[in-house]
Amino acid sequence: MKHIKKTLCLALAAVLLLGCAACGPKEDDGPDLDPAEVLQAMMAVDTTLPDMVTKSSEDGEAKDNFFYLSNLDYGKVEAYCYAFADAGTAEEMAVVKLKNKSDAAALMESLHDHVNTRRGTFEEYSPDQVPLTDSAVITREGRYVVLIVSKKNGLAQKEFQKFFPESE
Repeated sequence: MKHIKKTLCLALAAVLLLGCAACGPKEDDGPDLDPAEVLQAMMAVDTTLPDMVTKSSEDGEAKDNFFYLSNLDYGKVEAYCYAFADAGTAEEMAVVKLKNKSDAAALMESLHDHVNTRRGTFEEYSPDQVPLTDSAVITREGRYVVLIVSKKNGLAQKEFQKFFPESE
């Protein structure tokens, strides 16, 4: 009987400890934003952008379209919106909302690879576009990562950061 009481007490203590651990602070993922809305705001501040083609996680070919931008496992992406110059120039912007902010570094590295690949392409057929790729901005806030390749990338970056007032 004593063993049953001890076992029952230990089991109840374990349940209590697990319950307390579940009540601890959660990882703050920041605001819940729509990447398309953020991208539109960023593009609106850059009046130098040419006509842009937009692709997003809402499209039927979302996974394939994302692979053009990044080789990150698409299963780690909650949503994205990506715009690129219709005329084939270097301008492009992307906002990616990850499922887990711990994947941001890997996505940022992948976006740097994307920009380097584009730079190499422009060196071959349109060298005047290389300075835009050289000044590309890749930054993050929580689980959101952005790529900005434009003449006014600083304005677009400031617009992105307005969505995160607590980090200013």
